Amino acid sequence: MTWLIISTLLAASVAWLAYIVKKEKAIQKEMRSNHYQELAAFKELQKASMESAAANFDEQAILLSESYKREIEKLMIENEDIRKNYRNQGEIITHQILENFKSDLISKRIVSPDEMILMPNIYIPEENGKTRQIDHLVLLPTGIYVIETKNWKGHIVMGLTRKGSHRFSFLADLLDSEKEDTLIFDKAESGSLTVKTYENPISEVQQTAVILSTYLQSQDIKTWINNLVFFNHAKKEVHDWSDNSIVKRFTNKEQLQQYFINELTSQKRIYGAFQLNNIKHLIESANYI
Repeated sequence: MTWLIISTLLAASVAWLAYIVKKEKAIQKEMRSNHYQELAAFKELQKASMESAAANFDEQAILLSESYKREIEKLMIENEDIRKNYRNQGEIITHQILENFKSDLISKRIVSPDEMILMPNIYIPEENGKTRQIDHLVLLPTGIYVIETKNWKGHIVMGLTRKGSHRFSFLADLLDSEKEDTLIFDKAESGSLTVKTYENPISEVQQTAVILSTYLQSQDIKTWINNLVFFNHAKKEVHDWSDNSIVKRFTNKEQLQQYFINELTSQKRIYGAFQLNNIKHLIESANYI
């Protein structure tokens, strides 16, 4: 009898243990199923999030690309307006070079559209009541640049003084004892030699920079004005004998463009877009005084 009771208890215990194990396995199976479902749901959520981010990035990229495209189209329209109003062919050439260069810098993301401002044919008031014409102003984060354009053809002898006139000894009595002069030797259509004399563009652009700097200081803008002279005629040869090391001189567009690239990549940026726009506004206001 005792053995029967023990056998019955053992059988019941085994059955109960089997039930517990089966139930635990069912719970674990359900947990694994829930885990896999949660993992799958997380992956789907992550995938949807990544697709949404990618779509948003593509949308922003398209908008940015369209924005740059509109700015370039705007530059082309403005350039055509400038072309219609300009009378000086040399200044038109320089403006076209600068506009094309700006478009290239924008497309390469070197500058944004509002970080390079081109201002052609500007007039700044002088203290004597007169005005000074500026061929081109370029406003960049690295500073303000005055460009004096010379569309001169022929052999340009720049920086000639009486002291250096041994190269042209017969001109000694005709030259100023201190001031640098500029002579241009060329041939007329008849074949005869022509000689023209002009004010030294180096002195000219320096005077312009002083006038502009004085005006900006009166508007509480203190800055260094960078002086550039650009000889842009295709048929010219420049003989530069000037001792001036402050004014930069360029004889082709590649030199001019490389200069600005060097400025943007090596010089400290001192202006933001807001400051550049403010300077532009002040100069435009002076232009209509």
